[in-house]
Amino acid sequence: MRIRFQLPFATVALPPASLAGSIRAYITKDTTGSPRKEEDINRYPASVYCGIAWFLEGRSDRLGPDMHAQQSLPATVLLGPQTRPWVTRNPGPVRTFGVVFYPQAFHRLTGLDISSLVDGMALAQDVLPHDWVVLCERVRQAPDDTVRMALVEEFVASRDGAFVEGAAPSALATAARWLHQLQRHASAQGLGGSLRSLERHARVWAGQPLRRLGWLSRAEHTLVQTRRHSEASGQAPRWQDVALDAGYADQSHLCREAQRVTGESPAELARRVQAGDDSYWLYRLWR
Repeated sequence: MRIRFQLPFATVALPPASLAGSIRAYITKDTTGSPRKEEDINRYPASVYCGIAWFLEGRSDRLGPDMHAQQSLPATVLLGPQTRPWVTRNPGPVRTFGVVFYPQAFHRLTGLDISSLVDGMALAQDVLPHDWVVLCERVRQAPDDTVRMALVEEFVASRDGAFVEGAAPSALATAARWLHQLQRHASAQGLGGSLRSLERHARVWAGQPLRRLGWLSRAEHTLVQTRRHSEASGQAPRWQDVALDAGYADQSHLCREAQRVTGESPAELARRVQAGDDSYWLYRLWR
């Protein structure tokens, strides 16, 4: 049985442990059968991950800072790592399926230079290798999300895409863990002795400088863990203590990095998520 986190209209599902070094999660959303407003806003954080999303019904527009449509997203979209938070709008009901990959595993699986994908949202068929294009069409034609996940997992497993060799990582592996794995992989290949060489390879494997990968991963881990602890204890976070426990210089340091990742301060983000703002649905599910 898969681990799932669910809202009435959206789900985040985790992969089996054997593929948790390659696939971070699946994300689905379906508003076609619910009595919801005609237009939906979706807010997403800056991210280290790559992904593919299928709009099975409906469409989505990426919005600019003025909240006006900036780009109509393709029906099958390849998303690279994103260096800033971003927003989309669904003009009407949608049904979507998406898979999120760790960037270095996506590099290994596709052969793509991940640095060429950063901040990109492209038609998947224009960028992916032919076998991936075939997979994308099979996923689109599948009868349900269970079959879609099985198709993705069969494809990834057949290509030995798990980044970590040997024992599989936990399905609950955090963003911080994969960064340590990336650094160990570099050292195992003899790249650890040269910072310049390591940075060059990190950009190919993960798209971004190690420093940026570090603060993106730390911010994600800190915000997710803090929310889990707050929900379990029933107490509001003490952000000064959270900052120090996570290795930030002080609370202001945490606030600056959270703002860069989510567009909000930690306290404001927590307030919006707790208030049930549907535009922050992914933040409510991402664990």
